[in-house]
Amino acid sequence: MRASAAGAPGAFVYVCAFLGAALALLTGWLGGELVDRLGVGVDAGAHLNAPSSLSGRPAHEHVSAGRQEK
Repeated sequence: MRASAAGAPGAFVYVCAFLGAALALLTGWLGGELVDRLGVGVDAGAHLNAPSSLSGRPAHEHVSAGRQEK
């Protein structure tokens, strides 16, 4: 499956490798920012109907079954 002419990889291969490494570093850094600086994590009351983190309301104001506490 290898090409008959063995040689150094072309520029396209290096560009793709560099872009893949840069993308991995960027997403890792952004994930670290979410966890460390912004404090994103899993709350005990987190569920699909939990309020947005931008609303300022805690996730535990809803019961995990989807019913609101009163």
